[in-house]
Amino acid sequence: MNYEDAYRIADDLEKVIAPFCVDGMTCKVGGLRRQKQDVHDIEIAAVPLSGAPRPEFGDTKVFRTQLDKAIYALEMEGRLLNGGKNGEKMKKYVVNTSHYGFETLNPFHVEFYLVTPPAQWGVELLIRTGPNSENDKFSQWCVTNRANGGALPDGYKQRHLAIWNVDQLDSKLEPRRDESPLLMPGEEDFLRFLGLPWIEPPARHARWRR
Repeated sequence: MNYEDAYRIADDLEKVIAPFCVDGMTCKVGGLRRQKQDVHDIEIAAVPLSGAPRPEFGDTKVFRTQLDKAIYALEMEGRLLNGGKNGEKMKKYVVNTSHYGFETLNPFHVEFYLVTPPAQWGVELLIRTGPNSENDKFSQWCVTNRANGGALPDGYKQRHLAIWNVDQLDSKLEPRRDESPLLMPGEEDFLRFLGLPWIEPPARHARWRR
């Protein structure tokens, strides 16, 4: 899909879900944020407000968060079609492009990435924005230790879209009880930790070291 149509659809979806996110925190990620002119799908990161919505008369479903309910409402309104994935961290739907005034030959998907603890907004945003293609694995480079040619300082690991000191992780590389990841409220924080300046999304490229 061309960039302009995909951006218009993503904008519409973000306006609906923003009231159900912490401080309205949503962001287009993936190819759309990198301003690719040929967009394969829409990816949106969002920080859901905590707490389940109050059940209303006639409700037949139980929702974990208000954002879950808002996304379900988009399906009921016909803007989205069931895409087959409705997890706690990621939801995938087919966009009903006819609702937006045009048809596509192939299904066009939208993926919602829900940023919940211990995930950090800055880490998730950077990783989801990418690129992470066969030709340019920027996201992978950012979470690969410097000893292996990446940008991540040695002695740290990425787990659950957050950065941890290895001493905080057990033998299975899972966070130990009561441990908290490094605070990364914005991409600038993560880039600074990697020793990098701000990089505009379209200009992000892996710089593997040998």
